[in-house]
Amino acid sequence: MKTGVIGSLNTNNIGDYIQTLAVIKLVGEDYKILDRESLAAYIDKPRKIIINGWFMENPLNFPPSINLKPLFISFHLNPSVSHKFLNKNTVNYLKAHQPIGCRDKHTQDILEKNNITTFLSSCVTLTLKKKDFITTSYGKNTALIIGAFDRLKPNVEINKGIYKMLISLIKTPYKFLNYQIKKMIFNQWLKKQNVHLNFANQVVRKKISSHVEGIKLAEQVLVKIANSDYIITSRIHSALPAVAMGKKVIFINEGLENINHSSRLSGLQSFFKSIKLKDIRMLNFESITIDVNHKEYSKNIEEIIEDFIRN
Repeated sequence: MKTGVIGSLNTNNIGDYIQTLAVIKLVGEDYKILDRESLAAYIDKPRKIIINGWFMENPLNFPPSINLKPLFISFHLNPSVSHKFLNKNTVNYLKAHQPIGCRDKHTQDILEKNNITTFLSSCVTLTLKKKDFITTSYGKNTALIIGAFDRLKPNVEINKGIYKMLISLIKTPYKFLNYQIKKMIFNQWLKKQNVHLNFANQVVRKKISSHVEGIKLAEQVLVKIANSDYIITSRIHSALPAVAMGKKVIFINEGLENINHSSRLSGLQSFFKSIKLKDIRMLNFESITIDVNHKEYSKNIEEIIEDFIRN
């Protein structure tokens, strides 16, 4: 029976499928992608499933079907839904399948407050291998800029009520000015670095409508990461694969003050150089060290998943 792997239909974030692809690389060819939001509705034959990643858009779609035997690893429970997610039924389900491998310390803390046994697994994308994505078509001394300013771009919150929309409209001119100033600082610094530049996006405008499309987009991003020497990003699932591939990473820690964003970083920031843009002028690529501390986590993830599939 094929092992279930989590996919995330109707997302704009390729990072969801970078996580999916990381699990697939560990599972091998014998897998079936199941949509994260539809696990409760699963009615096929019993199968094992690896449950990882961001949970979830609709917490009422949890827990999964009794026909799915789960391994929880690299699991993130977002604060935006944790109060609805952790109902009595879900808490009992998680306890029945503990220990829960948490992607971040914030998730670990929330679950342990509900008397659920956990361990910090970190992220499955730390197991990705450069050899799986390297090509000969890229030059040396290349910096990849991928979503470096995604969190700073001003946007009006139109789906959160009239009051929040008005506040957002009032703040937009200031946010736009702040965005332009910090982007100018970054571009001035970048011109002095004497590197070839490459650009990519982790967020797409049109929502991903199929698992095949999601995997293809993830592969394209990972090829660019594998064939670059330096990665500059504000996206966790561009930074962590780059760490796994032995790249020098600059993580732009801007616009992440909200707990829904900052919670995702807890326990992961030690793997890469995390800075505010005001400090980037003091930085150069030569001063950045390549992280090796992640290897303990990646090895543990590989062993746990291998044991789960085998037994």
